[in-house]
Amino acid sequence: MPDPTPDEYPDMPGVLAALFASLLDEEPWSAFLERLGEASGATWATLILTPRQADQPGMILTPNADPGVGADYNSRLFAEDPFVGLPEGKVARFRDFVPATTLDRKTAFRAFLEQTSDEILGVDIGEASRLEMRLRLTRAADRPRFEPADRRRLETLVPHLRIALALFERLAAGETEQRIYAGAVAQMAVGVIILDRRGKVLRLNPPASTILAERDGIALRGDALTFDDAEIGRQLQARLARSDENGPLTLRIERPSGTGDLLLVVGQAPAPEFVSAGGGPAAVLFLTDPTHGPRISAEAIRDLLGLTQGEAAVAAHLAEGLAPAEVAARLGISANTVRAHLRSIFGKTGVKRQSQLVQLVHQSLPSLSRPAP
Repeated sequence: MPDPTPDEYPDMPGVLAALFASLLDEEPWSAFLERLGEASGATWATLILTPRQADQPGMILTPNADPGVGADYNSRLFAEDPFVGLPEGKVARFRDFVPATTLDRKTAFRAFLEQTSDEILGVDIGEASRLEMRLRLTRAADRPRFEPADRRRLETLVPHLRIALALFERLAAGETEQRIYAGAVAQMAVGVIILDRRGKVLRLNPPASTILAERDGIALRGDALTFDDAEIGRQLQARLARSDENGPLTLRIERPSGTGDLLLVVGQAPAPEFVSAGGGPAAVLFLTDPTHGPRISAEAIRDLLGLTQGEAAVAAHLAEGLAPAEVAARLGISANTVRAHLRSIFGKTGVKRQSQLVQLVHQSLPSLSRPAP
């Protein structure tokens, strides 16, 4: 490995590795700040992430600092900080950037610096971002002052900080969406199981864990699903082997306990080709227990899909996992009436099969759900 130039930190490879690896940590950025603080000889390394023009920071991190000092800055002094508006991507020194007359007017912030130090280097990143990153290195009053070489070393990080900020925004947005979807699915009490092409369970959500733990028609043994009905297992394996099959496969799982059948919908996992070609997700299973969790609101289905009350009632019960004959018995109508309603529903919604109707209804949740009695 080549030696670092005089304008790079001696631990530059370690600093960069910590920068990008820390984005995946439970507390992003923290490990990077610790490594940067050591490499730069800073007493404190601080990162502030904030939406533009915000009066409060979205995130402020100073590893190994007194939490009370950070809380004080966050609650009282963020809006009063004069060390802001730095030229984007350019390292500045507090004493050079903030005039003494400005600091004289900001008595609260001056008192804050007396507790910490005004020997600060800073750089702001975020020209093409929704967030602004403010990185600050501070040396205590009894430490040597920053030299021009320290500024140049911090400036070498700027291109890497831009990339890290863009990655962090994408990761944060993806995680937010994932939590929203996961919360909605959990609220519907729909079990979600993700399988690879060999049938290995890669991930499942809490409702799926609950259903599988009952070992009533379907169970989890090791990292594989097992079924009391071997034919269901064969159909699932056949679907996994047909990677070009895009339509959902709907299976009914009879439970020996007699508490009602489970509904299993098998779909293709929407993963990039380079992931699905390896050991990544290949199929997603939606497992519904009609005896637990929310029921489907026929009134909401009627209004959203433009159905009659009778058609909406049939669609709601089918989406809850009932067979057409069970729907007829539940509603007190004939099987022929159920079939007539289905033909009308297909015409109004554009779906052609019962499994597609069930999928359409569940895709419209959670707005269609109501608590089970």
